[in-house]
Amino acid sequence: MNAETVLKSLEAITPAVEKVTADAIAQGKANLETVVEKGQEMMGTAVKTVGEMSEFAKGNVDAMMVSAKAATTGFETLANMIVEHSKKSFEDATTAMKSMAAAKSPAELFQLQNEFAKTRFDHAVAMWSAMSETMLKVAGEIAQPMSSRIALAGETMKGMFAAR
Repeated sequence: MNAETVLKSLEAITPAVEKVTADAIAQGKANLETVVEKGQEMMGTAVKTVGEMSEFAKGNVDAMMVSAKAATTGFETLANMIVEHSKKSFEDATTAMKSMAAAKSPAELFQLQNEFAKTRFDHAVAMWSAMSETMLKVAGEIAQPMSSRIALAGETMKGMFAAR
């Protein structure tokens, strides 16, 4: 082959090489634009997801604070009930002891002791009943905010999986 034939062959294929090169560059540029666009979409989705997670976490903290406040209030109520019960028990015992000390006969003393024991028993049953009701109410008030958050989390997850 001589140089002239090689030059003619190169001149003949140059437009095809230029077209293939231009097409490859154009395709690469289009692919890069697609990658950048998808990357931006993914970043937008990630930022949105992080924001939603942050908002959800804030809701969880708020619910915990409401639960803690309910617990504090409930325990104060129970403590007040116990103090009132103790105070009433002391007053009743003092009154009963004075009555028993003034008893004129053993029969009267046994009757006063029996009445005092019955009164104390009835008072204790009423007190434990009231405390049980209060404890159940407090437990519900403590659990309710977190229970609502768990339900919301379940609904959110259900919605996410349903969307896919």
